[in-house]
Amino acid sequence: MKITALAPQKKNKRRVSVFLDGNFLFGLSSDTVAALGLRVGREVDRAGLDRIALEEQRYESLQYAFLLLSYKARTTSELTQRLTRKGFSPDIVSSTLQRLAELKMVDDAGFARRFAEDRIAIGHKGKWRIRGELLKRGVAKEHIEDALATAPDETAAAREVAEKYLSRNRRLEPDVLKRRLYAFLARRGFSPDTIRQAINVEEARST
Repeated sequence: MKITALAPQKKNKRRVSVFLDGNFLFGLSSDTVAALGLRVGREVDRAGLDRIALEEQRYESLQYAFLLLSYKARTTSELTQRLTRKGFSPDIVSSTLQRLAELKMVDDAGFARRFAEDRIAIGHKGKWRIRGELLKRGVAKEHIEDALATAPDETAAAREVAEKYLSRNRRLEPDVLKRRLYAFLARRGFSPDTIRQAINVEEARST
């Protein structure tokens, strides 16, 4: 079989129609054509066609990963799930993730650090909750613990949350208010020690 034409597609100039022996066979990205050095007159056997299809799958998988990452940062596990759901094979997914790592576009350790910092400083969440959220995202435990060890102290965040809660609920009886505040801070993922410190400080300020 011989490539007899490589024609840019009218609707998408980045894709090329491939003709073998005068007949349209399939469309490819121009990047795949360039990567494989396809040209008119080149002989292609069945194994060659399989290599072309594999290279196109790699290209499509990488482009889809780029699209996902353009919306927000994602972990290796999250990308694996999305690519698999899209129908890419395990080998294609693995090669895509390897390429993303080479490009420094996927870094679970860095993701965990930035996530923990933002959730404490901006989201005012506690480290217990952050640990659970990172686990759900498939981040390895060692990365999580390293991130939490270097994250900002959560006490200041807990105190800010407690202050706002108290300002909205001062009409409650003191004992009721204290119990509800404790439960509220616990739901946000703060540790018991952090909660006690935050409550004690706010009680001292109000006296």
